[in-house]
Amino acid sequence: MLIDINLLPKKERKSSSIILTSAIFAVLFLCVGGFFFWQVSTLKSDIATVDNRIETTKKIAELEEKKASEVTSADSAAKLEDSIAWAEEYTIPSVPVMKEFTSLLPARGFILSFAYQESGELALTVQFDSSREAAYFLNNLNHSEWVKEASLTSLTAIETEEKSTSPETGAVNTANEKEYLPRYTGQFQLSLNKQTVKTFVENQDGKGAGGI
Repeated sequence: MLIDINLLPKKERKSSSIILTSAIFAVLFLCVGGFFFWQVSTLKSDIATVDNRIETTKKIAELEEKKASEVTSADSAAKLEDSIAWAEEYTIPSVPVMKEFTSLLPARGFILSFAYQESGELALTVQFDSSREAAYFLNNLNHSEWVKEASLTSLTAIETEEKSTSPETGAVNTANEKEYLPRYTGQFQLSLNKQTVKTFVENQDGKGAGGI
């Protein structure tokens, strides 16, 4: 038995399917390519926008830093001027002041400490051999042109050990005959006449003056 097979129509259907499939793939490729191209373009645009914002932010930061630097410089200059004005107003040369107070001491008086405040107040701690010497020094302070007002706030007696000498021979006695002599420590509070001190220093051309 013979079978008749016609192959021509089948070949036409196969060829049409290949063309259709190729067309579909081509369309898909174009769509995918177009999508990726759009994504890349959008990404580039976003990057450019971010770069512009960063550049703008940098410029703003530079301007703010420049302004802050100018303000800081102006503030530093103002502080320097204030410091100079403060130094001229409150700083008192200590050397001439100490010389003046030392000249007012009795022969056996010694300044132990010296403290100065911006207001012109002084605190002195002085050692004496007797309470009468403390009164003598206080009187000299109150009569000094360098002092507006002075007061003795405390006077403390402290016994110190010294070897006694014989009034007849002048020889030093033995260790068993030690003599305990009182010493007095006085605390003085003074109000300094700053203008008088400054005038004196200016007249002396500032020789021997050093800030407290």
